[in-house]
Amino acid sequence: MYVRFGFSSVPGGLTRFSGLRSGAVALLGLALAGCHGTDWSHNYQDSFETQAKTSMSYMPDTVADAFEKPKNNEPSTPVAYHRPASPSYDDRPLDENIAASVELADYTAAIQHVGLVPWITGPGPYTVFAIPNEAMEKLSARWPGGLMAPAMKGQLTHILGYTIASGKWDEKAIRKAIARNHGRGIGLKTLYGDIISVHIDARTGEIFLNNPAGQVAHLWSHSLPQSNGVLYFMRDALLPVSH
Repeated sequence: MYVRFGFSSVPGGLTRFSGLRSGAVALLGLALAGCHGTDWSHNYQDSFETQAKTSMSYMPDTVADAFEKPKNNEPSTPVAYHRPASPSYDDRPLDENIAASVELADYTAAIQHVGLVPWITGPGPYTVFAIPNEAMEKLSARWPGGLMAPAMKGQLTHILGYTIASGKWDEKAIRKAIARNHGRGIGLKTLYGDIISVHIDARTGEIFLNNPAGQVAHLWSHSLPQSNGVLYFMRDALLPVSH
């Protein structure tokens, strides 16, 4: 295809074309000058060049734990398909990882109901001994109408406050503190001032909790690091002594 650009042949036409070209060059120069000094390394992000710096652990999950790989193509498990457990990311706060766990769905709904989410969203640090679904259901069944009933809100708030302790108490910190206490248990102050006791079983070496009334609760998980504290999964619900 033949294309011809025509310019005015009248006197001064060449001057007008030269002026147009000069103006375009000047405009380009101004645009480049505006970019001068811009640090593109901070404004341009390439997903292939950005390195992931986080680490994670899998949270307990009854469905994931129940699955067993079939042998000889014969299913021998109560769960037909494998569902990976939910990950807990070290660089995310307690509220995000708790909400991501299927096993903590009831616990998540409860802390939202009583307005305790801001505590586990803030800088902390806090150590949360979260109550999984099965234990929450058993606990709720002890009261007519359940713990989510409007009349139970104050009591539920106190119970959930007992699952949140001040400080960053991972397993290493707990074992070190108990060793300094000559093997005796230590007390952790919870959200509303109640003390939850942490011990090490002399026979098994496992960490367990109890309240001043002597009720015992066992851990379901190891400590899971969070950006604003530590998360544990409990096997049982532990109540403050007034409940």
